[in-house]
Amino acid sequence: MATASSRLRDLTARLASLSGLAIVVSCGWFAAMELLLRHEGYGWRALAAAAIVAEGALTIAVCEDLMTVPALRWPLTAGASATGVLGAWIIVQDLGLPGLPSSPHFEGYLLIVGTALIAYAAATIAAMNVTRKNRRGR
Repeated sequence: MATASSRLRDLTARLASLSGLAIVVSCGWFAAMELLLRHEGYGWRALAAAAIVAEGALTIAVCEDLMTVPALRWPLTAGASATGVLGAWIIVQDLGLPGLPSSPHFEGYLLIVGTALIAYAAATIAAMNVTRKNRRGR
């Protein structure tokens, strides 16, 4: 019979995996578009997106027990924290544009991306901290 803590552990791992998949797909698309369109400063944005893709893929691997590397839990927690801060920064920058929301250059998709980064960060931090102690016994 599954205990409440094991159900919570499984739920947080699945949520982190799902949000990691969403981040891998969306940031992978963003990196590809940056490299294809080559707008000014594209290199740094593509590099940041590629790093987030790698982080999301590692999160999926750890949460789905494809990798049993306990040493990755704290770097993934730190990376998710930085990703959440990036998401908040994206939202603040987008909402800080003058004339919102009637501005002709309002980038509404950035609000969705920023929110997704924050949600991914929260799910990953929860999964890394809930599963850290309990998975040693497996």
